[in-house]
Amino acid sequence: MKNCILLFLCLLCFQTVLGQELHVKIKSEKASETKTIDSIGYTKKHSNAKLITNEVQVLEQKLLRIGYLNQTKEAITKVNDTLFEVKMSLGQQQKFIHIYIGENFELLGASNTTEIKPIHEVENFMNYILKTLERKGYSLAKIQLVNFKTTNNELHADLKTDIEIKRTLDDLVINGYEKFPKSHTKNIKRIYRNKVFNQTTLKSLSDDFDRFRFVKQLKSPEILFTKDSTKVYVYLEKTKPNTFDGFVGFTNDKKKLIFNGYLDLKLQNILNGGEKFNIYWKSDGKDQKTFDANIEIPYILQSPLGIKAQLNIFKQDSIFQNAKTGIDLGYYFNYNTKVYLGYQSTESSDIQNTNSSTLSDFNNSFFTSHLDFVAIDNNTILFPEKTAVFFKLGFGKRDANLGSESQFFGNLNLSHNLYLNKKNSINIRSQNFYLNSNTYIINELFRFGGINSIRGFNENSLQGNTFGSVLTEYRYAFNDGIYLHSIIDYGYYQDKTSNLSNSLVGLGFGFGLATKNGLLNFVYANGSTKDQTIKLSNSIVHLSFKARF
Repeated sequence: MKNCILLFLCLLCFQTVLGQELHVKIKSEKASETKTIDSIGYTKKHSNAKLITNEVQVLEQKLLRIGYLNQTKEAITKVNDTLFEVKMSLGQQQKFIHIYIGENFELLGASNTTEIKPIHEVENFMNYILKTLERKGYSLAKIQLVNFKTTNNELHADLKTDIEIKRTLDDLVINGYEKFPKSHTKNIKRIYRNKVFNQTTLKSLSDDFDRFRFVKQLKSPEILFTKDSTKVYVYLEKTKPNTFDGFVGFTNDKKKLIFNGYLDLKLQNILNGGEKFNIYWKSDGKDQKTFDANIEIPYILQSPLGIKAQLNIFKQDSIFQNAKTGIDLGYYFNYNTKVYLGYQSTESSDIQNTNSSTLSDFNNSFFTSHLDFVAIDNNTILFPEKTAVFFKLGFGKRDANLGSESQFFGNLNLSHNLYLNKKNSINIRSQNFYLNSNTYIINELFRFGGINSIRGFNENSLQGNTFGSVLTEYRYAFNDGIYLHSIIDYGYYQDKTSNLSNSLVGLGFGFGLATKNGLLNFVYANGSTKDQTIKLSNSIVHLSFKARF
């Protein structure tokens, strides 16, 4: 029993020691200085003596920053088991300092050989000089204030600089993805080699690699400084940018086997050259058949030039068929910003040989120029394309049975994600087309409507020589893999072949689900015109799954 009581008392004493708080009091012989110390503030309660020592050092640094450069302190004394005391003498407070910079003041971003600064601004001033030197390429520069002296109650100091050589980016090494396209590497080196090296250059270089959808950076770029060169190491991993969506069906019509369905295949960097190859095919088995194929080869012959080619075939029932081809030569400012000059032509057949004023065979050809810009946000799986701009102009002529005419067209597509916060965002798109001609025929008109255009209408069921639209979605992301969105679309079109113009409205909702293998999308939309009320029977449901590989 005695042993138990003794053990209990020992534990009680041990807990008392552990729970004991230590107090510190910092003061001066002068009441005014003690008042200054108290106004600056310090933590008075601590759990051990080491923290008290650290607190005194913190206070000393605070006093230095406001001009008490001649402060002194006595050793920390222990008054009793829980109280420690520190006596300090602050000395005279210096409010300004005269800093002699020297003849290199312009290089350092200063305005004169001598700068007069309030003491509390000295640290910011020194950081400003370091940032100025870093921005100009002196990444390893060191500076310090030396030779402090007081003259006529004024504090003076010299700025000592150790600048070394001006740094430029001399070499770039890519690790991880050994088959990263050499043409892309060469063009990035062309842009950055011998460029002044600083944090801005490094971030720009990293951003350029983020623009490639077929790779991701495993970590931030690393820098190797040698005596006379600067080398940057980038660590990449090949990703899965390719997508596939589609199905194929069969129908038997009048003892003929007819294919229906659609295919949307997008390939990128399959041959490790950064190339893009897209195929889109859709057939409803009766009225419409669409086939699109295009290829883009960037940095041909390791130059900043790229080439793009396309083939488009569209058949409307047994009325007409269009075959359009085009080729463009582009200049790449970077991988996602380029301008093109090109040529495109269309051959159209009036299948029923109507040869009327509104439907006939024709051939057209245009010299074109266009801008293509995409901004990528790799931090989101659901909405990686933050901003997109496509602007195309074409000047040419059309040859038809009724004669030859000069024509002009413009095509503008815009898209932008407006992020309100982590969960809420708004997607705004705009599709616009204009064709200028003295006369128009049906089979040359722009066709629109469907999931990639104004929603709530059948695919390519509408036509016009003029079309403008604003397509919006409010998106709510439950997490990184699931989101719900609204659909509010508005459009206006004009068809001069039938002297018709109308307003279009598409309303609906949808959701998206990202998986390891791709993205599942569901869309429900209802379309109406100004002359037509909304009917549920006109609603269209679209379900797709874009598999990634």
